[in-house]
Amino acid sequence: MFDAAVTTSKVAKPTPHLFRAAKREDVMRRELMLVPVVVAVVACAKTESPPADTAMSDAAMAPAMAAALTEADVAGTWTGTSTPIGSDSVIAKWTQVCGAGSCRGTSEGSNVTIQSSYTLAGDSSVGVSQPYSEPSVKGGQVIDTWVGRLNGDNVSGTGAMTLASKPDSVVMRYRFAGSRVR
Repeated sequence: MFDAAVTTSKVAKPTPHLFRAAKREDVMRRELMLVPVVVAVVACAKTESPPADTAMSDAAMAPAMAAALTEADVAGTWTGTSTPIGSDSVIAKWTQVCGAGSCRGTSEGSNVTIQSSYTLAGDSSVGVSQPYSEPSVKGGQVIDTWVGRLNGDNVSGTGAMTLASKPDSVVMRYRFAGSRVR
């Protein structure tokens, strides 16, 4: 009995050793299979840079800055139309006479003159009106704010009309386009 146990133990010991050798062989085989993948990745990686004469500098890629507006750019008589955002229906044909930071505006079919002030901010004119009566608001007073961008003798932009009594309530958002009268 003793001899059988020894024989069994001698046979049992080599099995873990063989298992470790087989496991090492599998690991080596897996590592060798990765070599072609690594070689392919390194071979396909491009590290070339374009020739110096065709490479664009950061300054060349940046868009040109628009010149800041001056009072002379804004001063004058302007006519145009306004349409609600999301529509192409003209709701107002207007005339603005501007200069020295203020405008007087009228709309076709209305005898109300609207007083506004504006400031120049980079390539834009930002304006706000004094409270005025708007017939579509049934006698309520409204304030008009806008941002206009000039391109030569043309202007375009967006605006919003709010209740004078509730400045955070938007009655209407609109876009406008017009041109200088020469």
